[in-house]
Amino acid sequence: MRFKRFNIFMNLNTKNYLRYAVGEILLVVVGILIALQVNNWNEERKLKLSEKKVLLSFYNEVSNNLNSLKTSIDEKKTIIKINKEILNKTSPNSNWNSNVKLDSLMYYFTVSGWIYVSDNGVLNELVNSGQLNDIENNKIKSLIASLPQQINQITEEDRLYRDDLHQYFLPFLGKNYRLRNITSYRELYAYNKSDLGNSKHELNDRKIINSLEFENILTIQAIWIKFSIEMCENLRIKYLSLQDLIEKKYPEVNFNEVSQNIESGFWG
Repeated sequence: MRFKRFNIFMNLNTKNYLRYAVGEILLVVVGILIALQVNNWNEERKLKLSEKKVLLSFYNEVSNNLNSLKTSIDEKKTIIKINKEILNKTSPNSNWNSNVKLDSLMYYFTVSGWIYVSDNGVLNELVNSGQLNDIENNKIKSLIASLPQQINQITEEDRLYRDDLHQYFLPFLGKNYRLRNITSYRELYAYNKSDLGNSKHELNDRKIINSLEFENILTIQAIWIKFSIEMCENLRIKYLSLQDLIEKKYPEVNFNEVSQNIESGFWG
């Protein structure tokens, strides 16, 4: 092949040689450009596949978190409802004259430290690995980037409330109420029964209903929990917005199947 080209070169005049040389250079340049384009296309394709994989995993994680978030919000709303019912009866000289036993309502008060526990495996991977920068949709990218701070704020507020519950609210009830009696009103555990029977100590419900300190505790608790519900509802809206954006980005995906293997469950 080399000898053939050499013979052609020897028989070419200068003008033809220049044409031949330029043609050879153009062929090389075009070949390089095509190779670069193919390489860029392959890299872009890999990035899009990687982005799709991580966003679908994140979608799964969000679905799981929405389940946990709903449980937390529902429990907190129930506590607010119970608080209001008890507060309607608190006064200096009132008696407990409701058809509902006070023990059953006090159960919700004493186990009111429901916190939102999020599953952040994919979220942390996105943020910490730099993959977040590879996401094409700026709105999705922006919403995901804002999640860690919002989740941490909810976690911190719930932690502060739970500290108050254990350091102040429950010690007060330990001195002024029969906590053993409340255990028969709800089962939280799958493998152990909650019911510990009734206390043999005699206490008049009127004592705690007439207590200003108890009324103040219920009020403080309601304020804390309402604030937590507000933050959780805002997070729920953001989660749903992210899922909607991901569904629109990948209309070919059956998201019912994506969600089939989500682990469900929630612990306060």
